[in-house]
Amino acid sequence: MKVQDQVKRLLDETPDLRLVAFGDLSSGLILNWSAKSACPREVLDLLGEKAAACFALLNSDALPPEADPTKFGTSVIQFSEQGSSIFVRQSASSDDVICAVCEAGAGLGTLMHSATLLADMIAGAE
Repeated sequence: MKVQDQVKRLLDETPDLRLVAFGDLSSGLILNWSAKSACPREVLDLLGEKAAACFALLNSDALPPEADPTKFGTSVIQFSEQGSSIFVRQSASSDDVICAVCEAGAGLGTLMHSATLLADMIAGAE
């Protein structure tokens, strides 16, 4: 299944999602996306930049002892009044990222799990 098809499938199967995208952290660009309403390129560009900035802020030196070092740096959730953005990558060194923008109050645990599965599927498809 193509990346675009996988992105669209996650969007269609998750009612609280507004947009799902696949991007490249090294360039800050969104490469594929699917949205429930029209999405200007400027919004996608900002989403890619936001994903790159979120992962650039991670500091593994500040990792608490109870944290799993194999999972640190693989996901970030950013909250706002309008909703939440979830950024997930398959490993802490991967430049491939799944970006999911959801409604306020969305079930983030389920959404995080779905985004992680999508990142794993895409990593396996390459």
